[in-house]
Amino acid sequence: MAEKKQEKTQLVPNNVVSLTDNRCKAEGCKSKSKKAEFCEEHFNWFKAGLITKEGKYVIDFEKKYQHYLASKKVA
Repeated sequence: MAEKKQEKTQLVPNNVVSLTDNRCKAEGCKSKSKKAEFCEEHFNWFKAGLITKEGKYVIDFEKKYQHYLASKKVA
């Protein structure tokens, strides 16, 4: 019984690299995530309301995307 407790309490050393998928959550994107599990472009889309936090497009994506592009031209 004491052996089982020792096995559970062993910590992962800090020199181990995580092998989890660090890709952007947006649909169809394969680039590496930078902020909030999105790449730079899709993070900006998320802030503008073009995609959800799960990475899916919103229902009125086309309309919002046109407004997003228009605001980018002005800025």
